[in-house]
Amino acid sequence: MKKILYMGVAGCALFIANAASADVNILANINKTQDITVSELVTIHKTVNITAVVDITPGKAAEAQGLIDQSNYDNEACGNCAEKVDSIVDSIGAADGSGNTGIVNVNQSTGNMNNQGNSVSVAWDLARPPGAPPPPVGVPPPATGNSGFAHAQAHVDQKNGEFLSGGEPVLEPNVVDTINLLFRDAEISGSINHNTGIVNVNQSSGNMNNQGNQLVLAVSLLGTTQGGGVALSEADLGQVTVGNSAQESDSDPTASDSDLIGINKSVSISDSISNNIGVVNVNQAAGNMSNQANNVSAAVVVIGSGSAPGAP
Repeated sequence: MKKILYMGVAGCALFIANAASADVNILANINKTQDITVSELVTIHKTVNITAVVDITPGKAAEAQGLIDQSNYDNEACGNCAEKVDSIVDSIGAADGSGNTGIVNVNQSTGNMNNQGNSVSVAWDLARPPGAPPPPVGVPPPATGNSGFAHAQAHVDQKNGEFLSGGEPVLEPNVVDTINLLFRDAEISGSINHNTGIVNVNQSSGNMNNQGNQLVLAVSLLGTTQGGGVALSEADLGQVTVGNSAQESDSDPTASDSDLIGINKSVSISDSISNNIGVVNVNQAAGNMSNQANNVSAAVVVIGSGSAPGAP
């Protein structure tokens, strides 16, 4: 009896042990939210060095240089009740087809303390004409190379306002204090059309404006039997406007005069600057303390348009 009981207990123990080691399959759905942030810093440094070596001996050369340097400091404009109108109408080559040929420079200003300038510099090389006198004594004869060289340089430097030296003001800024000015207009209408060549126009009805037009051209004319040439062109432009103030009419919030009249400024270009051939530079301003410039520098070598160096 005890033996049978022992066997029964052992059998139960074996059954329990086998149940504990059974395999279990579990199916689960898991929802997961993940935020991913990617920060990327890309720095690219690129250096390009270009060296051009031209091994030629020019037989003739043309070099042109131009410089415009305008400054405007320590001015004050109090143009009260002085309406200003600048008009260019049906002029400088009208809309009806009439035009100019060559070089045309125009400056117009009804304002105050305006700097305006037009600069044209042209150089071209020509073959030695027949029967030309020999070079002076002590002057070396021209080179006998078979090529041409053209070099043009243009520079514009306009300053308007306070001039500092070592952090301290040396020249004071410009001040516009104008009241009761109903209008200030600059108009170009039906003009600057059908021109051939170089046309420079500046117009200003404002105050303390710098306007400049510049063209620098160097041309080397070579024959058809020559081996080419070198053309170099450089242009520089630097404009500074610092420390100026314009208190026109009710622009001053501390003004106690309630009768101040606002200024209506208008600039217009209509039916103009059309059908031109060449270089056309136009500046127009009805405001104050503006720097405007057009700077063109060109160097050209033209083969087949001239004689060989030293040829008659």
